[in-house]
Amino acid sequence: MKAKRSNTKISPHGGAVPILQKIKEFGIPQVIRGCLGKRKEQSRYGYEDVFIAWVLTALCGGTRLDHITKLKKKLNIIPGLKLPSHDTLGRVMKQVGSETITAKSITKKREGKIVFTEYTDNIKLNRMLVKATKRMGALVEGRSYTMDIDATFIPTECRGAIRKVNEQGKIDYSKIGFNPMVCVIGDLPVFISMRNGDAGSRFQILECLQNCLGLLDESKIRVGRVISDAAGYNKEVLEMLDGRGIKFNIRFPYKINMLDFRKKLGECNSWRKTEIATANFRWNCEIADIPYKMFDLPVERRVSKTWRVVAVRIPMDETLKKINIEEWERRKVVKEKLKNLAKKKVLKELGRPYDDTNWKKIDGYEYKFFITNDFKKTSEEIVLEYNKRGNAERKFSFMKNDFGWRLPPFMNLNENAVFLIAAALANNIFRGVVTLFKKKLPWLRLNGRLRDFQYIFIDVACAFIDKTYMFYNTDIEYENLM
Repeated sequence: MKAKRSNTKISPHGGAVPILQKIKEFGIPQVIRGCLGKRKEQSRYGYEDVFIAWVLTALCGGTRLDHITKLKKKLNIIPGLKLPSHDTLGRVMKQVGSETITAKSITKKREGKIVFTEYTDNIKLNRMLVKATKRMGALVEGRSYTMDIDATFIPTECRGAIRKVNEQGKIDYSKIGFNPMVCVIGDLPVFISMRNGDAGSRFQILECLQNCLGLLDESKIRVGRVISDAAGYNKEVLEMLDGRGIKFNIRFPYKINMLDFRKKLGECNSWRKTEIATANFRWNCEIADIPYKMFDLPVERRVSKTWRVVAVRIPMDETLKKINIEEWERRKVVKEKLKNLAKKKVLKELGRPYDDTNWKKIDGYEYKFFITNDFKKTSEEIVLEYNKRGNAERKFSFMKNDFGWRLPPFMNLNENAVFLIAAALANNIFRGVVTLFKKKLPWLRLNGRLRDFQYIFIDVACAFIDKTYMFYNTDIEYENLM
């Protein structure tokens, strides 16, 4: 048998064809152009060409800007597709970066210290992100969404990452990088505020929430609930969310100087036994609700609302021995058995255990607290809702590993903010496309990883012959998706 040469151009990423068609069908180029405007007339590529090029690069497995060079060769069968060089891609992304702002604040330590923190919100690009996500059908009007807000650290030693010296005169290498504050709805980042690596977890959180909710309001996307860690425990944040009619669920950061709350905790007599199952543990605990006011400001004629603090407590060994000797003895026997089995290496050796540092030791008990303005849900429902917040951390892992967040390509903070938003756009389009195609391909997983999607959907041989796309060696009827 002789091998025959063929001049037919074949792309190994045929699954990108129906995705590109849907991007155009849903008007994503028009959204990008409407938010960012047009480039100069002599420009060969518009903003829409650049951002769609990066979306396709990411969906085909690219995580660095220069990966678009190989993609150009593999997708050149698609008529009318304009893919710029990686130099143009980077240059245009830099052009749409917004101004970097330097904020001045004073630390709350005994000796107040002035701290300068750089950040940028890039409202135009975040508006594009929200509108494009809605156009793809990933966000819809008339539905109430739960939004998580959290910061994630991205280590990088690019020159734009600030290297600050600590009190000992040494550089703190653990804070060299960026620390973006991200608002997430389900699997979808909807707002990204880029910040220094040493930015505090509470830095500009009120402004970040206001900007995000404002952009969502513009697109008529309703947020009914907001979940945050202790960084969200801020009087202005709670009042702002409550004033908008949004329910919040925030970890309450108990401190030893909260004497009023400590007194109410000691006076609480409504404890009841319950069991709460988490991803890592099963808590046999007691639970109660405690009404709490943050503080009032009579001089400013401001009166704080009374919120609801849900408290969970588990007795420490000494306390358990006093209140339930039988249970204490049972646990002691179980611990001894496990210890002996571990010595014999009978038990399966687990990896690094999850270290939950949020338990507070108070008067012989370990406590967890959650503050909310929702007085209808049960205490257990509030705790379980907050525990689901771990999904937000999982989404950050997806963005870092699947969409290149761990590899910021530029030198400056505001330029890398553009890259993070472009990667978030690729993720949101990916989620919208999967939701759309699942109607005809039921086996597609809505929560699947990008690599799985590439393997089963994108990586298929495709040729463009006589103005028709031909797909080879696949069971998927791509023609019905287009």
